[in-house]
Amino acid sequence: MSFIAPVWDPANGHYIIKLVPAFTDKMRVFVKKDTNGNTVFRDNDTLENYTDAVIHNLIDEGASGNWFSKLPSHDQLMKRVRHTFKNLAQDNENGAILETLFLTPKAVTLVWSPTVIVPPAGPQISFEDSEPEGSEVSSEGDEVEIQESALPPVELVDDAQETQEQYLLTRLRAARARVEAEQIRMQYFEATGRMPPDSEDEDE
Repeated sequence: MSFIAPVWDPANGHYIIKLVPAFTDKMRVFVKKDTNGNTVFRDNDTLENYTDAVIHNLIDEGASGNWFSKLPSHDQLMKRVRHTFKNLAQDNENGAILETLFLTPKAVTLVWSPTVIVPPAGPQISFEDSEPEGSEVSSEGDEVEIQESALPPVELVDDAQETQEQYLLTRLRAARARVEAEQIRMQYFEATGRMPPDSEDEDE
């Protein structure tokens, strides 16, 4: 059972349907304040899921308790759902619980009461004890000594560094080739009195 039987409120012209505490405890949502200080819901998807569950339970218990002159459909009631808050949330109140429904022929109003919700704490972080360096633990729990390898050490080469060195070496060779070419041109000029013809692929 999710609800207490409806009670007619003649002063306000609606039925009051209270949720039983066990069901209320499941209907918890997070809220916040907007820029105008109004209380609003943080997650509309969660709100929609809770609303869907409330309407399903309301129809089921209304049918068994003969609350309705004509049993409404789920879609019919979902279209008439309204949400309101019993009061504005205080600065320390980050959530709300559903305690009451107001029911009229035209609307199903879900009345939320602001409250403090403590988020569930995650699992504590723990690290396994590290084993002594250079040893392993056998399946029986005894430490097994591992001997040092007799192979010569292998020097690790950074691929990026090696590529950079090759690039700089290529640039150096190209610069040296340009200098040597210029020297040959000057020797040609000194010997013949004229400059040699430019090569089309000199820049390359």
